[in-house]
Amino acid sequence: MKLYFEADPDRGQPPLLLVHGLLSSRNHWIPNLQLAKHFRRVRIDLPAHGLSPTPGEPSAATPEAVVKAIDAVRERLQIDKWHICGQSFGAALTLRYALTYPKRVLAQIFTNANGALRADWTQTDDQRNRASIEDIRRNGHAAMRRMTYHPCHAKRFPPDVRDLLSKDADATDATGIALLLEQATPVLSVRARLGDLRTPTLLINGRWENQFQPARNWLSEAHPHIAIIDIEGGHSINIERPQEFDAAVVDFLSARERGPAWQFGTQWQAK
Repeated sequence: MKLYFEADPDRGQPPLLLVHGLLSSRNHWIPNLQLAKHFRRVRIDLPAHGLSPTPGEPSAATPEAVVKAIDAVRERLQIDKWHICGQSFGAALTLRYALTYPKRVLAQIFTNANGALRADWTQTDDQRNRASIEDIRRNGHAAMRRMTYHPCHAKRFPPDVRDLLSKDADATDATGIALLLEQATPVLSVRARLGDLRTPTLLINGRWENQFQPARNWLSEAHPHIAIIDIEGGHSINIERPQEFDAAVVDFLSARERGPAWQFGTQWQAK
């Protein structure tokens, strides 16, 4: 499965992969224009989103298959190593990518991602997920508009960004979204594997998302080698606070580019 992507011209800047979450698109990163001054941005559309195809079979919707498709983008661009950044569902994929292909990642950043750090997939989780899948298969985009993370419900997005991303969400392929929920969501978590992480990693946490803060606090205690910066905002912190988000990304990845200025295994603080 070939994913659609848009890459900045190669001007010798370090490449930075940007991966959006469910019911969004590559346009999720439009507010983060400052990143283009420092990095060669590669913005992909996940399967069934934007201009990427829908998985042709269930096995193509698993996290492992999507991670493989993401690495195929790197190969098509002839990139040896890149920085990676994921948001929500996309963060679970980029974390998994760094665990799968550690030698291909310079450093990584991720934002609030409940699915990525979930401790257990409970019977209640399974029942809710199955109900969402059945609703989408029956009612399509009307069902997706009832989901809490549909962009139409984003109160802190600039109106133009909310409208654009809502249109993108309404253009997703319902069959593909149901497949991703069925094949990827129950096995999305990488919580048990984070001890194997050897890539310099930063969580940019939107502290206003109460549901995610227990996972953020667990991460801080269990894996102090993963740096954390808290920003006043919610789930989509890169859209809600783009200037602070961009500054944190540039500071962290630039320090990594300098090498000795950032040592893996020590906490990092934004300037």
